[in-house]
Amino acid sequence: MNTSQILPGEPFSEEKTEQIVKQFHRDGFVHIPGVLTPEEITALRDTTDRLFADESLADRTSPHLADTRYIQVKPHDESGEELPFILRNTIELDPIFREMLLREPILSLAEAIVGEGCKFCGQNVLRNLPGLSIERWHVDGQVHFPLPDDVPRFDPRIQMQVLWITVQMALTDIETLDHGPTQYVRGSHYSGRGPNDQDHPEFEGQGPTSVFCKAGDIYLQDPQCWHRGAPNRSDRTRYILQSQYAARWAYWRFNLCNQVPVPEDYLQTADDRLLSLLGRSRPDSSRN
Repeated sequence: MNTSQILPGEPFSEEKTEQIVKQFHRDGFVHIPGVLTPEEITALRDTTDRLFADESLADRTSPHLADTRYIQVKPHDESGEELPFILRNTIELDPIFREMLLREPILSLAEAIVGEGCKFCGQNVLRNLPGLSIERWHVDGQVHFPLPDDVPRFDPRIQMQVLWITVQMALTDIETLDHGPTQYVRGSHYSGRGPNDQDHPEFEGQGPTSVFCKAGDIYLQDPQCWHRGAPNRSDRTRYILQSQYAARWAYWRFNLCNQVPVPEDYLQTADDRLLSLLGRSRPDSSRN
């Protein structure tokens, strides 16, 4: 008997999938309404709140993970008080988050964009209390394919390669600008550069577009498309579950290929530059 709170779901038709993928590649993002059920939304929010309230997680760290803290805090926009903001490393914390990675039509859409056999490369929950947001315009990580100043953009006939995507899943209604919607500059993933202005970014006449959505909607994001979370100036909390999927070849090259073991006794005295190159930390000799 299946007792999971997460449904398996169904992939979209081939025609609808192609339509979504085409819009994603053109705009750098695409909004898809009504994917998650009310029961799934409630279960995900309740699990998130329970984990945020877990005192053992507040100071928990793991130096071997990309996100070393399990709960990331952020200063409140006005008071400066540090408040819990992002739940990290979620697939370790509860089965519901692992099950969400397989939820359809999410997984099949990810495969349609980054390729079959795509790999997990991150998952978080953003819980934006009033006064919390990631309001700075940015691309995720860094610009993957930068252009020189005298080249204004990539040719629109090119389909930009996507190394990984973020699937954003709204767990609350985000209906007005005060609710802190995610905002994108349409087509900016073709710019070959980061955002050109923090107040009024623009790409070829296109300014910011806000994704107003209902709980249960999802939207797919190219990490190279300029984006931000608008400030949450409302009296409600904004919940967004994010799952990231990477192209199989990128995962193989940038993850599996750097897992070759090196003896700990060598790492204890290794050159700092070699440790950095290998992506390793110096072992604690006091544990031996």
